[in-house]
Amino acid sequence: MIRGSDVRVILTGHYHLQLFGLLESVPVWVTPGVVNRIDLTVAAGGERAVRGASASLVELDGPASPMFHTFHARDPRAHETVYEIDEERARAFVAEHG
Repeated sequence: MIRGSDVRVILTGHYHLQLFGLLESVPVWVTPGVVNRIDLTVAAGGERAVRGASASLVELDGPASPMFHTFHARDPRAHETVYEIDEERARAFVAEHG
């Protein structure tokens, strides 16, 4: 649908982690969560969320647009664990909820 269109950027809701990619050469930006974020250093198969509020600013004008910026809130409790589940609990959750 976007091939050959005038779409310049695809902006999506948060995933508790900022992500960037391309779809048909169009930038795709996933903004980080506004309260916590996913910690990518957790053991494979598990999931850990830590405190850390963030927000995105996307500039759509100018010669280098789109330009993406991420701002992280100052929080003395940043990086504290909000929750952590191991691989067994993650698999059980997926099996139960799909």
